[in-house]
Amino acid sequence: MRPTLALYLLLALAACAVPTPGAVTPKGKNAEIVKGPPMQDIVTDFDRALICMKGKFPERLSFGVGTIADTTGKEQYADSGTGKLVSQGAGDMVQSALFRAGLTVVNRRDPNIPLAENNWGIRNIRTQIPADLFISGSINSLDFIPGGGAELSVAGVGPRYRQNRVLIGLDLALTDANTGRVVANVPLQKQLYEKEIGFETSRYLGETLVEADIGGMEREALQLTLRQMMSYAVFELLAQTLDADAAAACRAEIRSIDAAPSGMLSSGDGSTLREITAAADEAAAARKGPPAAAGAAPTGAGGGGPAPASAAPAPQPAPQKSAAASPPEARQLAGNATAYAARAIAAADRAARSKTAEEADKAAREAEMNMAMAVKTLKEAAAAGLTGPEGDAAATLVEQAIAVAQEARRLAKAKAAAAPTPESPGAPGPDDKKLGGTGMPTP
Repeated sequence: MRPTLALYLLLALAACAVPTPGAVTPKGKNAEIVKGPPMQDIVTDFDRALICMKGKFPERLSFGVGTIADTTGKEQYADSGTGKLVSQGAGDMVQSALFRAGLTVVNRRDPNIPLAENNWGIRNIRTQIPADLFISGSINSLDFIPGGGAELSVAGVGPRYRQNRVLIGLDLALTDANTGRVVANVPLQKQLYEKEIGFETSRYLGETLVEADIGGMEREALQLTLRQMMSYAVFELLAQTLDADAAAACRAEIRSIDAAPSGMLSSGDGSTLREITAAADEAAAARKGPPAAAGAAPTGAGGGGPAPASAAPAPQPAPQKSAAASPPEARQLAGNATAYAARAIAAADRAARSKTAEEADKAAREAEMNMAMAVKTLKEAAAAGLTGPEGDAAATLVEQAIAVAQEARRLAKAKAAAAPTPESPGAPGPDDKKLGGTGMPTP
């Protein structure tokens, strides 16, 4: 009876293994989608500590996020290909942490859109809010620590246990954008814990061998742990700029089981934050400056500095007595001017990337031609009444076109000077075969 009973039990277990919908659904119908747990916004102790930071920093103080690089060099290999073990989105995690702390955050993760709109002449890059502080750093260690375990079996029956660790480390720094001074720094490391426990048995029931293996595994999620480390590091960076009492109230949100600070990541007296805020206010006042005269020349192609000394001054829109919008004809001419300027910039870029002197010269001529058309069209737009932000944007882009066209011509000349020149054959001698000679040198 024992073998028969064991066989019935095995058949019953097999019957419980119902095929998945994807295995039995006809090919003409969609398989039922299996749904797991609902999505949720995971809030940890570190998130609560960041939320506690709201209101402790002036709203006029802006924060940005620089490069948070993965320098571990670790990759994983699978049947579907290769990939990085560590998430490449650490910078976005830091940006989310800053936003959760209620700070004024400026997006420096992808500047392509404002730069493109500035180059197209539909937006002035100088309207961007400058960052007063920014966070940068790297994830620089990912070590697999050798684990261990134990297994005991008596008469084919016994338990097993295994444990492994992974060590991950990172360094983040908070930098004063006005001076480049690092005002706070946090090095963190965390051991990720993994364990496996199981029980197995193999017994003969009569003449039938029955084997059973039951087990389970626990492992901390690598990317979730990385996000928590980033949140904690951002909190500590902010805490180092506050006075001790203000930081202690928020640090109490973090349990010792989640983070074990060494005591070296202490808070300051708030003087650093006051200095940075005062410097930011002074820089903002300097940027506003006295009211500029109508039609004043822009300060540079990108709005961030003086125009190149070799660049010809771009024509400016004529002063207007009122702040009315530019006439339609002037706006149309401004659009044409920015289009010519964009073509000049693109041609100058081709000149810089060209491999031969001929290609560089051709692209430089194209850049100069479009630059000249841009200047001419912008003058016509100014005469037609172009003014205000539209005029500033068009003039900025044309000025940039002037600078890059001149640089393209300089590069073309440099490539032409560096190109090898073919050696001249020289005059034929009396022994040259073409003149009926023997082709042998004259003794």
